[in-house]
Amino acid sequence: MELSSVSLAHVLYVVQKSHFAHGLAESNHMLVAVLQIIHVFGFIFLLAPLLLIVLRVFGLILRDQPLQETLRQPRALSLTGLAVTLASGLLMFLTAPLHYYNNWAFDTKMLLLLASLTIYAVLFLGVAPRQSAHPTVVKVTVVASVVLWLGVCMAARAIGFVA
Repeated sequence: MELSSVSLAHVLYVVQKSHFAHGLAESNHMLVAVLQIIHVFGFIFLLAPLLLIVLRVFGLILRDQPLQETLRQPRALSLTGLAVTLASGLLMFLTAPLHYYNNWAFDTKMLLLLASLTIYAVLFLGVAPRQSAHPTVVKVTVVASVVLWLGVCMAARAIGFVA
């Protein structure tokens, strides 16, 4: 088979038939359930700092604390959540990559995830540390981030219900 004639669907078929992916998919159903629970906890760890930032930006908590300090403290939790979410998500994907490949909700989730991670990085690294200069930009950015993450969660929930 020529490399130029290999399609993504074929690669995913080979991945799905690999011993590792097959072992995951055919293992005890509790393993996949545990992966889903770990995935949700990863999202919680990833997004809990966002809630803290939203509340701080809108002046509801920690008013006396500089925003840069509010951003610095939960960064490790957020990065841990991202790592856990990506690892567990990859393992869940490996159980049935062809199902996810043909699933519009999964495609939507991946696009929203990319946008969410970009805004989240912009929020942590660029916009929020400069809150005093541009408070409206920071507020718009945190609201956009929350809306995108809600979209990720809704698309994720839809994956199991659409073909």
